[in-house]
Amino acid sequence: MSRLARATLVGATIAAGATALLGLSWVLGLWPSAYTVPGSALLAQLAGPDVATAVHVGTALTGVAAGIAALAGAVGPRGRAAAAGLQLVAFGLVLQGTGPLSTMGYLVAMAMPAAVVVLLVQVVRRYRVARWTVGLPGLALLLVGGVVARDALAGIVRMLGAGLVENRTGLLLSLLVLVTGTLWAAVGVQALAGTPVAERATDWVVRHRTAVTVVAATGPLPYALVRLTWLTPWPQLGFDMDLSTRIWGLTLSSGAWLGVVLTLGLIRPWGEVFPRWMPGLAGRRVPIAAAAVPGGLIAVTLIFSVVPMLVLFGSQSPAEAIVGAVVFPCWYWGPALALAVWGYVAHRLRAERPAAPAEGPAVAGTVEPAGVAGLAGGPRDRRG
Repeated sequence: MSRLARATLVGATIAAGATALLGLSWVLGLWPSAYTVPGSALLAQLAGPDVATAVHVGTALTGVAAGIAALAGAVGPRGRAAAAGLQLVAFGLVLQGTGPLSTMGYLVAMAMPAAVVVLLVQVVRRYRVARWTVGLPGLALLLVGGVVARDALAGIVRMLGAGLVENRTGLLLSLLVLVTGTLWAAVGVQALAGTPVAERATDWVVRHRTAVTVVAATGPLPYALVRLTWLTPWPQLGFDMDLSTRIWGLTLSSGAWLGVVLTLGLIRPWGEVFPRWMPGLAGRRVPIAAAAVPGGLIAVTLIFSVVPMLVLFGSQSPAEAIVGAVVFPCWYWGPALALAVWGYVAHRLRAERPAAPAEGPAVAGTVEPAGVAGLAGGPRDRRG
């Protein structure tokens, strides 16, 4: 097992342990179970929260046991792949609800104001022309808007704070499940890496990664456009359109637009080399994990949300179901983003892999490769 595979397995085992401890706290009555909330998990709807909690604890403990056994050398690649499959089926299908998608979307949106300020400051610092056309006007607009809309902004902060406190159990469950699922997905991929089937699939993904990435980048677009309508007199999929709600809609939309840009970065040069406006990083190679980890986490979030969203759409009228499937297209966005991240990682690894030296002609026995021997003036006999 490689060092990276071992580190991933350690992380997956620890995450499974934390997930098991959360479930045990529900069993012991130390904390109310998140599965009592309607729509929290498919299994909870079908069999009740107690069954869902039992499956949660059993699956997580199985992950801990499998992880420890694999780290001790008692479980090989097939066993690791099977353990990963169990974790993904349990936490990504039967124990899944729409919570992780909402949680991830809100966390990204909450980070957007700070991200925009940092971006504008860097534009002012690094770009002479854009400093006066984009950077300073943008910062001035944010400052004036913050003063004028301070009461609305305070209302958004109160709303988010109350929501985080009220839904803290579900929030913790969503984050743990997402981290656990992402790590175990990585364990499964690493266990299957190098097999003929995996190599053929990787070749296909790399060949088509540009098209797949463009498809993945269209996933957030409907949501981004719908939330922008909250700034118009004709808001879609919204209600109670006071100023706080409209500003929050703009924030949600900006998070979706960020998803579009970052997804396209998987096939753009600045997805491999940091652009010059990045402080302290300009010109350096982008670590593969810097793109693969957040991209994989979002892909897992979307894939985990496919079944709950389809169940939700199935309970609505045909028109509402079509609108929901278009605005929240997890059914194709998640798989496409997973393939895009896969293609990015494979492309980067192949591009950075040292080229195999060409074989040179044999001269009086086994000789060094021609490319190496040529540096010394020609083929050289190794027999001494």
